[in-house]
Amino acid sequence: MKCWKCGMDASGICRFCGRAVCKEHVTEMPFILTVYCCGKDAAKAIVVSDVLYCGCCKPLPSPIEMPELDSGGDNR
Repeated sequence: MKCWKCGMDASGICRFCGRAVCKEHVTEMPFILTVYCCGKDAAKAIVVSDVLYCGCCKPLPSPIEMPELDSGGDNR
């Protein structure tokens, strides 16, 4: 497997997009595994720090709406 940026041998895979990256181009970023809603308390998350990140993809800072997945109607 080759690095997305330079074509050298890859050392890992971006957790966010799946691109291969070499040791020279890899960066790190926290990754949220799951979020728990705690009633009246603030939501809490289980986060993995220092996850491989390619630096090319743009993980969004907030969730996006996906109405096609709502269970209220049959959207097939």
